[in-house]
Amino acid sequence: MDPAPTPAELAAYLRGSLPKDRFAAIDQWLEHQPDEEVGRLLGDAESQMTQVHLDMPLKAPPEPGFVADPSRSRLHAGDVIGEGGMAVVQRAADASLERDVALKVLKPRGIDESLDQFYLRAQAFRREAALTASLEHPAIPPIYDIGRAEGRPAFTMQRLNGRPLDERLRDEPRPAIALVEVFLRAVEAIAFAHSRGVVHRDLTPANILVADFGAVYVLDWGVAARIGEGDGVRVGTPAWMAPEQAMGAPADPRMDVFALGALLHLVLTGQGPRPDPGRPGLLELDRLQDRNVPRGLAAVVRRCLSEPTQRYPDAGAIVAELRRWLDEGITVAQEAGRLERAWLRLRHSKQVRMAAGSAILLLAVVGSAWWLHLHDARQAAVQRVERMAAAVDLNRPEAVRVAQAEVEALLASHPGLPEAHALAERLRAAGDVLAQQTRLAEQRLRFRQLLDHVRRTGPWPGESQEWQSALAGVGIELGSAAALPTWHDHPLAVDIAEALVWAWRAAAERNQSVEAARAAQALASGGPTPGWRALGRVCAVSRFQAHDPALPAGVDAAAALAEPESAGAVMAAFAPAAAIDARAWEVLQDRPGDFWPLIAAARAALAQRDLHSAQHLGLVASGAEPDSMYPPLILAYEALARGDATDLSRAVGRGLRINPDHTELQALQAVTLARAGHRADAQAVVDRIGAAHLQYHLQHRVGHPMERTVDALVLAGLRIPDVAPDLGPVAPDGQGHRHH
Repeated sequence: MDPAPTPAELAAYLRGSLPKDRFAAIDQWLEHQPDEEVGRLLGDAESQMTQVHLDMPLKAPPEPGFVADPSRSRLHAGDVIGEGGMAVVQRAADASLERDVALKVLKPRGIDESLDQFYLRAQAFRREAALTASLEHPAIPPIYDIGRAEGRPAFTMQRLNGRPLDERLRDEPRPAIALVEVFLRAVEAIAFAHSRGVVHRDLTPANILVADFGAVYVLDWGVAARIGEGDGVRVGTPAWMAPEQAMGAPADPRMDVFALGALLHLVLTGQGPRPDPGRPGLLELDRLQDRNVPRGLAAVVRRCLSEPTQRYPDAGAIVAELRRWLDEGITVAQEAGRLERAWLRLRHSKQVRMAAGSAILLLAVVGSAWWLHLHDARQAAVQRVERMAAAVDLNRPEAVRVAQAEVEALLASHPGLPEAHALAERLRAAGDVLAQQTRLAEQRLRFRQLLDHVRRTGPWPGESQEWQSALAGVGIELGSAAALPTWHDHPLAVDIAEALVWAWRAAAERNQSVEAARAAQALASGGPTPGWRALGRVCAVSRFQAHDPALPAGVDAAAALAEPESAGAVMAAFAPAAAIDARAWEVLQDRPGDFWPLIAAARAALAQRDLHSAQHLGLVASGAEPDSMYPPLILAYEALARGDATDLSRAVGRGLRINPDHTELQALQAVTLARAGHRADAQAVVDRIGAAHLQYHLQHRVGHPMERTVDALVLAGLRIPDVAPDLGPVAPDGQGHRHH
C-alpha cells in the first residue's frame, strides 16, 4: 500500500488539485482507515483551508439506488393553513430544494376515539396519499413525499395559492362561457380519475381551487375510493353528495357526476340545488329556468342530478357535453330539434355564420341544381346509417340514446329510408333490454340497501313494510291472497331468498301472521337451492323465544345450515342454538372475518357465559363491521356480565348512536345511568320502554340476554310497575305488538 499522505497532500486532495494517480492512491488509502481517523485527518486539513467549506459527509457507506436527504432540518413547518376532520395542513419550507410545500399531518387520536377507529383513519390517510400520488394530472396537486411528522403519518404536496370556487363566483362574476371554461378544467381532472378507476366522493366548492393565474385544482382526495369499494361506508358532504352515498352504496363514478351537476348549478345560478342538506332527496332546480341560464347547460345539470341510472356514466361524458356546448352552443342532454340545433350553432359560431351566409348565396346562384343532389344526399344518409350500425355499442345506454337521436334526425330528412327504419327498430330493442337491465340493477340495489340496513342497525321501525315493498317490486306480494310467482330462476334469486327470510322475521315479530306465512311459503316453494327451500320450511314452523326465532331441530334445519348462503341467513336471523354455534365456528376456521358467523358465535358464547370468547368475537366483529350495532350490543352484554361499568357505558353509547330505537340498548342505557347515580334519567328510560315489555322478561325465562338486563334494573332499585307482560318488537313502530 502507498505511504500515508502528508497534510499538504490531504489539503490538495480536498481542493481536487492532485494528479490523477496520486488522487486515486490517497482515496484508496482513506478507504482502509477507520471512520474516526478519516474524519480527524480531513478535518485538520480543512481547517488549514480558507476557500473550501464542506457541508456534506466526507465518508459514508454506499447505499443502493437513490436516497433522500436525511437531514432533520430539511423541512420547516409553519402556520396552519387548513384543517379537516382527518388531518391538519401546514405551510412548510423544504430547505434542500428551496421551495414552499404544504405539509399534511394526521390528527392525533381523539379522547373519544377508539383505537380501531384511529387505525382506520390512519389507513384512510395513507390511502389518500397513495391514491392522489397515482393521479398525475395538471389539475390534481402532486404528492412530493410521504413520511411522519411529530410521530404521526404525514405527506408533503404542492402548495397552492388561490381561492375556492364559491368565493371566486361570489366576488368575481364573469360571463357564463368563462365560468364553464374554468369548471371544465375541474371536470377534466375528475374524468382522468374515473379513467383510472378512482371516485373522489367529496366534490364541494371548497375542494375546487381557482389559482391566481387561472389554473384550477381539485383538492382533498381523503375519502376517494376505487370503483366498487366502500360498500356500506357513508362519506361525503351532505349538501353536495349523491343520495345513494347517504345509503352507503359502493363507490361509483355516477356519485361524482351528481356532485359535478350540483357544482355546475352553483356556477350557473350562484346557489346549490339542495336547500336542506338533511333531506338529500329534495332538490330545487327552478333557477335553471332563468333566461340567463343556457338551456343546454341546464339540461346537463338536470341529467347529472337525476336517478343514478339516468345520469352520465362518468365525468368523461360531462367533459364531452361541455366541450360540445363551448364549440357549438348545444348539448346532447338538451334534445333540441334540427332547426334549434342549426340556429344555436349559427348563433354560437362565427365560422358557422360565415358558412351559412356562403351557403345562402350559393343556393341563390345554383338553386336550380339542388335537385341533382337529392340522390347523393340519400346515398350519404344510407352510408351514415351503415356506419352507425357498425359502430354503435348496444351495451351502453348513452351510445344507444345518441344513435336513436341521430336516426330520428335522418328519418325526418329521409322518411322512406328502409335502412334507417331497420336500425331504429334494432336500437329500440336494445333500449328495451337496457331498460330491463336498469330495473334489475335498481331492484338489486334496493335489496342490498335493506340487507346493509339489517347489518348496521338490526330491526328498525317500518322494517316489515320496507321488505314487503322491495319484494313487491319483483312480483312477490305478501299482503294479498294472489298466487305466488315462480322466481327460483330470477337473476336476483339469492337476494330475494335472503329478503324473504328477513320479511318473515319482521312480520312474525309484529304478529303479521298472513305476511309471515306467505314469506315462508314463497321461500319453501321457490328457493333457488335445496338449502333455501329447507329454510323456508324451517321458518314456517319456527316459534319466537323472546325477540328471536328458535331453530327447530330436524333435517330441514341441517339442510339449511349445510349451504353457505342459507347458513348465513340462519346465523343472522335465528336465536343461538348448538347447531348454529357449531356451523359458525366451522365457517370461521376458513373465513375468520365473516360477520354473521362472528355474531352467531358471540351470541352462543354469551348464552354459555363464556365471556372471554364473547368479548373476543365482539371485538373482531367490530373490526369487520365498524358501523354495525351488533358488536356493541354483544360487548355491552359481556360488560354487564363482568360488571365493568366503563366498558358497558362505552358499548351502549356506540350502539345507540347507530340505532337509538333499539329496546335492548335502551334498557342497557338505563342500567348505566342508574349505576352512575342518575336514577331519574334511568327511570325515564325505563318508562319509555314500557313496563309491560320489561315485565315480560322478568316473568318469562328463556335465556335471552335481556333477562339479565331487567334483573340489573331491579337490582339498581328502578321501578317496574306490576302490569300484564306484553312483548313487542325490539324496534317498536306503533303498528301493534306480539302478545305472549
